[in-house]
Amino acid sequence: MDSKKRFSWPLILALTLHFTILGLFALSALFKPEIEPKPVQEIIHAEVMEETKARNQAETAAEPEAEPVKQNESAAKEEVKQEANPEAERALQQAEKAKAEAKQAEAAKAKAEAAKAEAKQAEAAKAKAEAKQAEAAKAKAEAAKAEAKKAEAAKAETEAKQAEAAKAKAEAKQAEAAKAEAAKAKAEAKQAEAAKAEEAKAEAEAKQAEATKAKAEAAKAEAKKAKAAAEKAEAEKAEAARVKAEAAKAAAEQAEAAKAKAAAEKAAAEKAAAAAKEKAAAEQAEAARMKAEHDKQDMAEASAAIRQKVNRSWIRPISATMGMTCKIRVRLMSDGTVIDAVVTSSSGDDFFDRSAENAVTKASPLPVPADKELFAREFRSFEFVFNPK
Repeated sequence: MDSKKRFSWPLILALTLHFTILGLFALSALFKPEIEPKPVQEIIHAEVMEETKARNQAETAAEPEAEPVKQNESAAKEEVKQEANPEAERALQQAEKAKAEAKQAEAAKAKAEAAKAEAKQAEAAKAKAEAKQAEAAKAKAEAAKAEAKKAEAAKAETEAKQAEAAKAKAEAKQAEAAKAEAAKAKAEAKQAEAAKAEEAKAEAEAKQAEATKAKAEAAKAEAKKAKAAAEKAEAEKAEAARVKAEAAKAAAEQAEAAKAKAAAEKAAAEKAAAAAKEKAAAEQAEAARMKAEHDKQDMAEASAAIRQKVNRSWIRPISATMGMTCKIRVRLMSDGTVIDAVVTSSSGDDFFDRSAENAVTKASPLPVPADKELFAREFRSFEFVFNPK
């Protein structure tokens, strides 16, 4: 049965593929794209003549009349001028006509070649269109083949999934049957255990009755023994209480002594910490005082050095007089380079004020303290009185 089913599916798929391809060919035949008719080319009947042949004919036609003209050229000219010879005019007209016929022959030849080229182009276009149609038909056939393969693969996958589902269903049924058998066996085991428990209970009750009797007798003996033990325990308890009281008293005395010792140690530690704190505060205050004095000295030295360098850089203007002063706001970089110098309190003379600002800028970089904190606090931006001597 399985082998028959296995061979029938490929046959069905092959038949389906063939019918699908036939259907696609029928649809393509029914729905052919309308091809616009090509414009009918006008056929020009022209006799192609060789250019040399036409020229020779024209020359031949012109020669019989031209030779007497060449021989008696001067006489003919005179006769044309005087008498207007009709024969010479006729010969000239025939020559012109021959030239025109030669030109027409050349034009006909060019037209014939153009018609031949157009015919070749039409044939090439027709061949290209037929090739495109063949390619389109081939692409349709290949697409149909691919679709058939895809359908076959999808069908095979569906069958495999159905087989797996059927197998899983059968396994689930077997598992349910096994589960039911296990439940039945478990119920029977529970019943057997219950019967066994009933037997054990009856036997235990009998044993318990015997044990209760023996226990009652033993309890009597134990009561006597317990009474003696109670009396002994009372005596031991009194002794233990006495020993415990003595031990508690000794422990309390030890705890008091330890507590007093700890309080003394704590007081000593607090005293030592207070002394250390006072010492550290005194040292810190002394260090701060020394730093303040050092900063003050550095500030004085830096200020004096700045004034001295600015004074050396100053160029006295003509309008400057003895005792002129001005106040300048200076902003510096960390290396003493002057960012800007602006007079905040004028001397009353613009030339003097500008000369003071120029002196500060020219003296850049100014001597500043090496201590960065002192520089940031006092010399990043400061004012000083410019009082040249």
